[in-house]
Amino acid sequence: MDFIEKSIRRLTKVMGFLGSALVILLVLHVSADVILRNVFDYPIAGTIEVVSMVYMIGICFLPLALADVQDAHISVEVLSELMPPRVVRWLIMAGTALGIVVMGMLCWRTWLEAVTQMNKGTVMIVAGRDPIITWPSYFILPLGFGLSALVCAYKLIFQILRRPVRHDADELPAGMELVAGERVDNV
Repeated sequence: MDFIEKSIRRLTKVMGFLGSALVILLVLHVSADVILRNVFDYPIAGTIEVVSMVYMIGICFLPLALADVQDAHISVEVLSELMPPRVVRWLIMAGTALGIVVMGMLCWRTWLEAVTQMNKGTVMIVAGRDPIITWPSYFILPLGFGLSALVCAYKLIFQILRRPVRHDADELPAGMELVAGERVDNV
């Protein structure tokens, strides 16, 4: 299990790093476009298209599994605080199982679309520039969704075994003390 956990953590960190690198590239690209447009009256053709078809897709979907690993998705615990720990535990496991199904289905569907776009050789035509090849960016979505489904499957195994998934932080994420079968008083 340690090998699997380390592999998943490394892979999600790489995806998070790539997402961060795309943010930096986006800022540099847009800044260069603004400077060139306003100072030299020579904008970079296709900036909006590259930002929307490459940078934004990568920024949104590459770090998706990293948020799963860190339990950084938004959660609301209004009703669960009123429920018995056993019910909350089952709800957490059901939500994780649902995450596997949804992320798996999204991975499969976006994979089919990516293959279709690759076979077509999809490009974007931009005035004043050669066509921009866009089909590789379609593979970012199944990569993000697939890794997220893998993380959810790994977490579900730990939830069934009543073992908390280790985090970088010392404390358990919200609700995980119930999955682990422990009671933790938040101070």
